[in-house]
Amino acid sequence: MKKVTLATKNKFNIRQSVGVSPTYYFSLGIVKDTVKSVLQNNGVKNPDEIVNRHSAEIADLKDRLNKSEAKFDDYKKATDKTIADLKSELKGLSKQNLVQIGREMAIGFYEQSQKIRSKQKENKTKQTLLCLSPDGDLYLESNKQKCYPMSKEKMREKLIKVLCSAKGYTKTAELAEMVGTTNQAIRNSKLEINRKAEDRIGITDLICGRDGNGYKLNSQYKIKIL
Repeated sequence: MKKVTLATKNKFNIRQSVGVSPTYYFSLGIVKDTVKSVLQNNGVKNPDEIVNRHSAEIADLKDRLNKSEAKFDDYKKATDKTIADLKSELKGLSKQNLVQIGREMAIGFYEQSQKIRSKQKENKTKQTLLCLSPDGDLYLESNKQKCYPMSKEKMREKLIKVLCSAKGYTKTAELAEMVGTTNQAIRNSKLEINRKAEDRIGITDLICGRDGNGYKLNSQYKIKIL
């Protein structure tokens, strides 16, 4: 099964297998930092030295986390094994303290994975904002230099305005009637608008089409009519 790997800015990698729920991958650095922090918070002396002495065990923890589902119970099982590996270093602690340390590590990894999941969902729904000026300029709100002048293409400009007010797909014949043109002209306009929007603004598939349903604006974009 082919895997696609995505890098994140938070020292994580996220890999997703086709047909499988996403698993959140942690770097060795973030795993070490989490273990050190939890040990220190629980009064363990020299956590840096402990982690350095047990680099192989920490690497094993990273691998276990990376093979786990993004669930607290799975992370708890992964960290319990690490606590057992570090038992000689933590022999002065009670069984209750060891359980607490393992739990805090698992909570740390779980919370980090949930933040990545939330960010991933937010990025999926994030839209690119465009503006359509009274002069017929369609441009990126974030960069007015990325502009598609439509002032001499009144029918295409009107098509954009109609699609902006529509919810979902609109039949080709309905669009033709509202814009005041033919079905074939709507089809040609869709292709030409998409071509020029890509060339001049740098966005792809501004208008989406579906056989039998008609056309709509791509949900990745939002157009503000000024």
